[in-house]
Amino acid sequence: MNKVIYLVLAVVALSIFSIQKDNQSYLQPKNGTITLRMSQVSSEKGAIGQGMEKFAKLIHERTQGRYTIQTFHNGQLGGERDGLENVQMGILDLTVVNQSVLANFIPEISALDIPYMITSSQHADNIFLGEIGSHYLKELDKVGLKGLTIWESGFRNLTNSKKDVNTVADVKALRVRTMENKIHQEFWRTLNTDPVPMAWSEAYTAMQQGAIDGQENPILVILTNNVGLVNKHLAITEHVYSTVFIIMSPKLWDHLSDEDKQIFTTTAREVAIYERELNRSLEHDALEKLKAVGVTVTYPNKEEFINMSESFRNSFEAKYADMFKQIRAVIPNK
Repeated sequence: MNKVIYLVLAVVALSIFSIQKDNQSYLQPKNGTITLRMSQVSSEKGAIGQGMEKFAKLIHERTQGRYTIQTFHNGQLGGERDGLENVQMGILDLTVVNQSVLANFIPEISALDIPYMITSSQHADNIFLGEIGSHYLKELDKVGLKGLTIWESGFRNLTNSKKDVNTVADVKALRVRTMENKIHQEFWRTLNTDPVPMAWSEAYTAMQQGAIDGQENPILVILTNNVGLVNKHLAITEHVYSTVFIIMSPKLWDHLSDEDKQIFTTTAREVAIYERELNRSLEHDALEKLKAVGVTVTYPNKEEFINMSESFRNSFEAKYADMFKQIRAVIPNK
């Protein structure tokens, strides 16, 4: 028994040593370049994936090859929560994380996840590229994370394998995969569906096997993750606008020179504009591709969804009064 215990302790010690050594990898240039790792959970084909590639290319060019960023897509380095925790510890250098996941670290950010609070793409830009976005990026400093900028994932829409959704009544009793986010789950309960919180890496198999009926995500995520092969009904509900935050390890940030800090932040913000424009330009084409694989697209009246969830939304008014006021203050004039 003692031999087993000693063996386990030896393995643990070796693992810790390996992690600590890996934590310092960016301090050890090879062939004149420092190699960094950047992860996300979705496909490299989407706007976020293409944004990552552009960001990596520009960083390499603008630092004269002193930094090279290796990009990892499709959850190759784990889920979003894994990415955040690894970035906190310095095991991972950069990660892309949905705003909903960050609510576990900054509870107030949940105000941005309340359905139908964000009314349009222009409204979203006013929020996330403006003072509200800057506020949340600074808040990350308090929880051991360095936020560089905020990119777009887009408005989330509902898919399912059972039926077309033309009215709010059509979603009744559907088993819908949601992120592990209580606000999202409660919203779908308000609409009489059966929300099933689940990691995205597990969702496709669950839909394929019929364990769940559907999911909700931005159109490009739906296309690039082959959801249309298992869910033939897409309803444009646009119930929540999702972003992703570009997060850097504070250990890496502290290692950067002032010049390199400026290069990383400026480049990340520049790519935020590129990524947003790309995401929006690809959405129409994505819808046509989904139709081509047999997906039926419907446009239910959003006012029904807005009205049915009004009391749910109002229940957060006291808790997020100041943030609600700020969000409403930047609604574009019609």
